[in-house]
Amino acid sequence: MPHDLLAGAFTGHRRLLALASAVEDQVTARPSLLSGWTVGHVLSHLAQDADTHIRLFESAATGRDPGAGSDSCVDLDVAAARPARLIRDDLARAIAALERAWDRTHVDVWRTGIAHHGRAPTSLTDLVFARWREVEVHLVDLGLIDRGGPGWADLPATYVDAEWAWSTARLSERLPPEVTVLLAPGDRPSRAFGDGPRMVTVRASTLETLRWLLGRLPTAATPTEWPPLAPSG
Repeated sequence: MPHDLLAGAFTGHRRLLALASAVEDQVTARPSLLSGWTVGHVLSHLAQDADTHIRLFESAATGRDPGAGSDSCVDLDVAAARPARLIRDDLARAIAALERAWDRTHVDVWRTGIAHHGRAPTSLTDLVFARWREVEVHLVDLGLIDRGGPGWADLPATYVDAEWAWSTARLSERLPPEVTVLLAPGDRPSRAFGDGPRMVTVRASTLETLRWLLGRLPTAATPTEWPPLAPSG
């Protein structure tokens, strides 16, 4: 069982619920840092994502296709327009149900279970990381620093290390074929990715580089020499 990833996701859930508990109607209607999404959109999406993960874990245990559950069919715009109390309650329900699904998953399923998340089969360990990432990144996307919410500098060090390992392991396949990138963050060893003839050196901190890898750098802030990236899996 991926105890370290589960602990990170569990802690992220607690911070998310604490932040959401103080959110009222006027706040859920505020724009988030994601274009076109309000705070209510982000919180409702996090609840729907938890429901999706529950079905994926159940399908890994039973071997049956999870299909499309009723929660995922609720239009996000409709969900985001609900009163803040209902958004908070739905988020708390979904998180509690997901954590129960993790707890009741047998160790043999953790070892060999497969979920279809995104475009390819995924191990349950990777699925837990995907949920942890969703929580940590969207906590920042909420843009609730004035309510005690986190910014990029507040990402937990354990998550930063896990995200760095995950994202850089997949960087080569996201680069244009003609490019090789040297990441030189300064606070960890430099590494080269890709095998194209054009060398690009990215001299940026770990956090700034992760924002680029996660598609969260403002366009105007992205150095023009940084190559475009294919979507992350």
